[in-house]
Amino acid sequence: MYKATVFIISKRKELSIKYKKLIEALEQEVLVISSLSAALEKMQKIEPELILISDTIDEKLSDFCPKIRALTFNVRPIIVAISKSDELIDRLEVFESGADDFMSESISSLEFQTRIKAHLRRYFENLYNPSTLFAQRNLTIRALKKLIYLQKKCAIIFVKISNISNYREIYGEIAYQKVLQTLSALINSVIVQKDFAGHFFDDEFIIITDFAKAEKIAPFLAFAFDNILCRFYTKGDFENNFTLLSSDIKEEKKEALMRLNACVLENDKDKFSSYEQIITSLFELMKSCKNDEKSTFVIDRPKLYGKVEKKEPKNKVMIMEEDEALSILLETLCALNSFEVRVCSNYAQFRDEFDEFMPDVVVMDYGQKDLKDGLKLSYEIKKIKNANTKIILSSSVHNKKEILASGADFYLPKPYDTDVALLWIKRFLND
Repeated sequence: MYKATVFIISKRKELSIKYKKLIEALEQEVLVISSLSAALEKMQKIEPELILISDTIDEKLSDFCPKIRALTFNVRPIIVAISKSDELIDRLEVFESGADDFMSESISSLEFQTRIKAHLRRYFENLYNPSTLFAQRNLTIRALKKLIYLQKKCAIIFVKISNISNYREIYGEIAYQKVLQTLSALINSVIVQKDFAGHFFDDEFIIITDFAKAEKIAPFLAFAFDNILCRFYTKGDFENNFTLLSSDIKEEKKEALMRLNACVLENDKDKFSSYEQIITSLFELMKSCKNDEKSTFVIDRPKLYGKVEKKEPKNKVMIMEEDEALSILLETLCALNSFEVRVCSNYAQFRDEFDEFMPDVVVMDYGQKDLKDGLKLSYEIKKIKNANTKIILSSSVHNKKEILASGADFYLPKPYDTDVALLWIKRFLND
C-alpha cells in the first residue's frame, strides 16, 4: 500500500506534534518542517501528496500558496491551510490563492482526520489503474523517488508480460484486461499491506517489498503464470505454442505465447542517486530473460568477474532452394552483404552439409506438396540438431500454421520479394 507523504510547515512545535500524531494514526508518512526555505528545498527532492501550512510561518498564507502551486505544478499536491482565524475574509483569501481547504485551529481531532482522509482518497482515485487497482506510472515513479530520498533498504521486483501486445491484437481488449487483472490478483496474493505494487507501463509492474520475500515472490509468479496460461488461449493456439496475426498469403514471423519475466534488484543506502538509475538497472537485468521460452525470473547477485571467451558473430547462411535462379539470387545477395553462404543442391544432401557447415540461418523451400521435404527437415533441425538455428521456410503451399508448427521461425509465401528474405536474414543474424 502506498503511504502519502505529508509536509507540516509550522513554527509552533506543539501544534506540529499534535497534527503529526493525528496524521500518522491514519498510517501516512509525516515530515515536520519549521522554515519556508527548508520546505521549498525538500519539495525538490521528495514530492508530498499533502501540505499542511500553519499561519505561524513568516509569510502570509495567501502569498505562500501560489509559490507552492508554481513549484509543484506537475505534482499538484493538496494544500490545507491552518489558522487561528476563522473569519470568512481570511478563508476566501486563502482559497483564492490556491489552497484546497482551510481549517481553524479549533477544529476537533476527529473532524481533522476525517477531512484529511477525504482529501487523500479523492487525490489517489485518479492515480490508480481502474482494472488492477494498482498505482499508475506517476505514482510508481514517486514511490521509487521516496526510496532514494529515505535511503530505504528493500527489494524492487520488475514484472513484465512478454508478447502481450500480440495477444491484445488477436484476442482483443477485454481478454487483454483479463490477463492484467489475473496477474494483479496473483501479485496481491503474495504481498502485504506495507508492500507497494504499481504499474510502470500497462503490462509492466513494479513491486517494492523486503529482499527475503522478493526471492520467493519472483519464482512463484513465473510458476503460477505458466500454470494458468492455457486459460487465455484457444486450445489450438495453446497446443501449437504460437499465435498468428495474418492470413496465409502474407509472410509472418512466428509469435510465441505470452510469458512472464521477473527480475529482483536490491536497493540499499547510496546505491542509487535517481529513480532513472533504478529503472535502467531493472531493464538491464530483464535482458537476461529475453530468450527464454517459458516464464522465468532473475535475481541480482554480487558479481564475480573473470575472463569470458568472446562469441563469434553470427554470419553463416545456408540456402536450400530447388529453383536454381532464385537460389543464385539469394546467394548473390548474401555474398554482397558479406555473409558466409552455402547453397545445398538437394534435400538428400542437406543433413550432411548442415552438420558440416552449422549455419546460423537456413533459407529453405517447403518442397513438393506431397513429399514435404523442407517441412520435415525444419522439424528435424529444431527438434534434433540445433534449436538455435533460425529457419526461414518459403512455400507456394500456403499453410502458415503447419509450417510454423514444424519449427520454422518465419513463414515466407511464394512468390516473394528477395528484399524481404534478406531483411529477415539480417534480423536473425543480429538477434
